Amino acid sequence: MQLGRLPGTVIADAGYGSEGNYAYLEGEEVKVIVKYNTYHKEKTKAWKKDRSKLDWQYVEAKDTWTCAGGRRLTFIQESKEKTERRYEIRKWLYRSTSCAECPLKA
Repeated sequence: MQLGRLPGTVIADAGYGSEGNYAYLEGEEVKVIVKYNTYHKEKTKAWKKDRSKLDWQYVEAKDTWTCAGGRRLTFIQESKEKTERRYEIRKWLYRSTSCAECPLKA
């Protein structure tokens, strides 16, 4: 490795698995082997047991999500914010009108 040059491959732990880091390294054409930031959490028994986090379906034509409880969520708004390192995060807000009686609400 030469001073001032990036290596051809970066290997790092989940603490470095941010979208900003991935985007930077991709832009520099560096091969990345980094766990995403929820990797360890998703390996726990509690996460695997609670499938409701994973059982969501997206319908692109209608821009809606359907949760594990069968409730449809519709798009409300998009927002943008910047991280400390000025990386832009885009968030999309979806909302359902009928979650009050859902057994999965908790």
